[in-house]
Amino acid sequence: MLRSPVPDAKPRVLNNYLTTEEDRASMLAGMKIALEIAEQAPLKAVERAPYLVPESGSDEDIMAFVQVACQSVYHPTSTCAMGAVVDSDLRVMGVDGLRVVDASVMPKITRGNTNAPTIMIAEKAADLIRSASPAAAAAGVA
Repeated sequence: MLRSPVPDAKPRVLNNYLTTEEDRASMLAGMKIALEIAEQAPLKAVERAPYLVPESGSDEDIMAFVQVACQSVYHPTSTCAMGAVVDSDLRVMGVDGLRVVDASVMPKITRGNTNAPTIMIAEKAADLIRSASPAAAAAGVA
């Protein structure tokens, strides 16, 4: 949501991480696997000292650690997915004059870096916007 009517104000983003029991259980299971991997002999052989670990292996300590230390690393995608929030021309359904032109329109997360697909989305959006503008129509641009 917007913080203020000032155009360059940073938006307030609430990702809702760990708000469902499924999210918490998934993160807890993943952290337990990571901690188990860290205890294996090949890693222990090169470990100098524990780095950023929970106070203990209890579920409570692991969740307390997750809430403080974990964050999203990659660019969020698929929050305004095509077909669910925007149409195939990237127009927000039910809102006149608004398009979404970024990785959030991806219906599924790509397996690789999102940079090239996002550039492709922006190029396609530029073509769509250009062809929809009255100036383009008057100039005979399709």
